[in-house]
Amino acid sequence: MRAWTALLSAIALEVTGTLSLKVFTSAASPGLELILTYGLLAASYVLLSRAFRQIPVAVAFAVWEAAGLILITGLGALILGEHLRPAQLVAMLALGVGAALLHRGTRPDSRPVSSPDSSPVTRPRPVARVSSSASHAPQVSA
Repeated sequence: MRAWTALLSAIALEVTGTLSLKVFTSAASPGLELILTYGLLAASYVLLSRAFRQIPVAVAFAVWEAAGLILITGLGALILGEHLRPAQLVAMLALGVGAALLHRGTRPDSRPVSSPDSSPVTRPRPVARVSSSASHAPQVSA
């Protein structure tokens, strides 16, 4: 649960930092604003790395990217007045579906399908057998 909290916090920081880049570009001297933006983005990566400890990388990164892109696109339209086209809405839906499918594919109950050729074939070694015969010499049969 802590990993998912770290991931959701990383998403929030990444979205805030990315949107602040757009907002602060109009500032005359972007010194403090850039420090704040880079601080938010750096904190996002720190929390993302913590999420990687318990969540598979493919899932955490997909959720982080998909949620971040969806939120940035949606908030850009709501806050900044950017226009969304139908293709962008479809892309946002596809991002969400893709992240969900990656998450579903990495659950512990899903096992990868292995082909019969995936493991090396091991052949048993011949066992030396000693047979008793009239000549008292041990005979090895393979």
